[in-house]
Amino acid sequence: MWREVAERAIYGLGVRAGELVQVREHSGRWEVVQEMLLAIERAGATPLLEITTPTYLKRLLNEAPLSYLLNWDEHRLRWMAEVDRVLVLQGAGLEVETLDPDALDAWSSAVQRLTDLEEERRLPYMLVAVPTRERAQMLGIRLEDLERYVVPALLVPAEELRRHIDQVLSPVASASKLTICTGAGLTLHLDRGRRRWLSDDGRVDEGDRIEGAITSNLPAGALYTTVLEDRTEGQVFIPRAAGAEDVVLTFQKGEITRVEAAKNARAFEEMLERHTGDCRRVGHIGIGLNPILRRPIGWTVVDEHVYGMLFLSLGENRYMGGKNESSLNADFALPGATLIADGRTIVVEGKLLI
Repeated sequence: MWREVAERAIYGLGVRAGELVQVREHSGRWEVVQEMLLAIERAGATPLLEITTPTYLKRLLNEAPLSYLLNWDEHRLRWMAEVDRVLVLQGAGLEVETLDPDALDAWSSAVQRLTDLEEERRLPYMLVAVPTRERAQMLGIRLEDLERYVVPALLVPAEELRRHIDQVLSPVASASKLTICTGAGLTLHLDRGRRRWLSDDGRVDEGDRIEGAITSNLPAGALYTTVLEDRTEGQVFIPRAAGAEDVVLTFQKGEITRVEAAKNARAFEEMLERHTGDCRRVGHIGIGLNPILRRPIGWTVVDEHVYGMLFLSLGENRYMGGKNESSLNADFALPGATLIADGRTIVVEGKLLI
């Protein structure tokens, strides 16, 4: 199973013989890591493994000297200057509340410097959702059931995803005014201007890189666009975000001016406060188009690819043609949302009309 997923990931990332591929291991599943490393080597490339699983990272930040964490990127910057592509294995998330804030700030600053170099070099980037026992516990399901749902979606061929993407792209290609309706009558108005629609078919090829679509995910299947950063107006409802529940964000002149939530609104505010730059602006919006995924489960990288699911990001978007510069780059799924493009309804309450 995981050998097949690894081959799909390496194909999608476009790995070539002689390249150096950084593998960021966040999953803690060694059998998956081995298959990814072997797939890279079978392609004639060299893997560069970086282990930052939640357990490892928690110990690192709690046990390593602050002086080291401040310079965590010292040698890694040289490595990043040599890397050709980046593969990320995502498992369960890290609970930052349990970490020493000074250590977290020091390490995060080093990571941001690495990220800046990565984005400057516009490296092809692939993130793979890897089901783990910890993630399954977070979602309240068995690992076996999580794998049974997610793995087939990882393996959908790029050609099949492309057909679904092209079907939706045709009616929205020329639309500039976008409206997202969520929650109890909330409306968010966005202006795409002449920004390009980008797509994720699980394959980063040269055409994608020219268009600005240098990142991909598995599961894949999405159509997305940046928007004019200072034109977003209105409100949007997000069921869960950054530890808060039933969140309502109010935008004026492109920026979040108010955060409300039924539970733990402060957690969302703290997420914004931890980041720099344009973290209160919309990065991009999109439509999930993976035909295997038909219901959200509470894992964003999976849910945003559910067929007909709308999603919205905050923060950094320069790598896809936008103008936001931020240390934040976070996506949020919008279950049951409606999308209207230049007056034409494309998605109604999570169902594609095309």
